[in-house]
Amino acid sequence: MNVLSIRNLSKSFGQQQIIKNLNMSVPEGSVFGFIGQNGAGKTTTMKMVLGLLQPDQGEILVCNEPVRFGQTKTNQYIGYLPDVPEFYNYMTAMQYLTLCGEIVGLPKESISQKGKKLLSLVGLDGIEKRVGGYSRGMKQRLGIAQAIMERPKLLILDEPFNGLDKRGAQDVCELFVELKEKGTTILLAAHNVMEMEWLCDTVCEMDAGQLEVVYEK
Repeated sequence: MNVLSIRNLSKSFGQQQIIKNLNMSVPEGSVFGFIGQNGAGKTTTMKMVLGLLQPDQGEILVCNEPVRFGQTKTNQYIGYLPDVPEFYNYMTAMQYLTLCGEIVGLPKESISQKGKKLLSLVGLDGIEKRVGGYSRGMKQRLGIAQAIMERPKLLILDEPFNGLDKRGAQDVCELFVELKEKGTTILLAAHNVMEMEWLCDTVCEMDAGQLEVVYEK
């Protein structure tokens, strides 16, 4: 089964066409990577998958359900890490994950246990300082923890290696492999194929809103 299917998708902003007749599919349990420069259409595509932007034409299916602009039904299957995640700087990481768990309606008795497990998973366990004092890489890790809190079927990651040093990027890649092995399908965007060639099943370059396969296992 394809967790994500995109058919004949197009999107323009004014006279500039960002996405042109895009077709792609992401099979269950796979990792699909976009590469491409800023403005190539990677983030625009992701926002349409999330229902945050309205396509000019085309169809998007998540877990065989159509994505509707301005509606969030299909987002029950999705975890999302934006390029620049934002947090309440006065909170600790555990307080932030507790808030996220309450917002999505997780049982209170499980939030603490799940939060501790997630912080350990992303390498933030035992850190008590407030998020405002975190480095960019630490914020990326916290954003990943938030994105996987509900065990999404599809995890969408926009530049997840931003702010990470070489070791941090390696740790995050290993985390993504572990998530894949547990059944999470991953769609991620980055600038450099070297960050993804051993992680992804398929890597495509996006240029002028169209895709070209550059790597495939």
